[in-house]
Amino acid sequence: MINSISTNIPTQNDNRRKAHKKLVSATGYAAIASGTACGITGLKSVKFQNKMKVHKYTAYLAAAFTFLHLGIAKGLDKLFYKDK
Repeated sequence: MINSISTNIPTQNDNRRKAHKKLVSATGYAAIASGTACGITGLKSVKFQNKMKVHKYTAYLAAAFTFLHLGIAKGLDKLFYKDK
């Protein structure tokens, strides 16, 4: 008997698409997590030592991950990946 040939062979573009999707989801979740941490540390009822320092650094992280997420999602990663 003749074996059937699978026409669904993963190409380099499929691998790039999967990597792109993983980067977008990872940076999105990181932005949400750091934004939530920033919001929680900004509450008046939360009190611990060096609260404002933690709040400031989580805000910087949230902003960085948000810009990275938007940049990757909007396709600015074409600057780093050249089509061959």
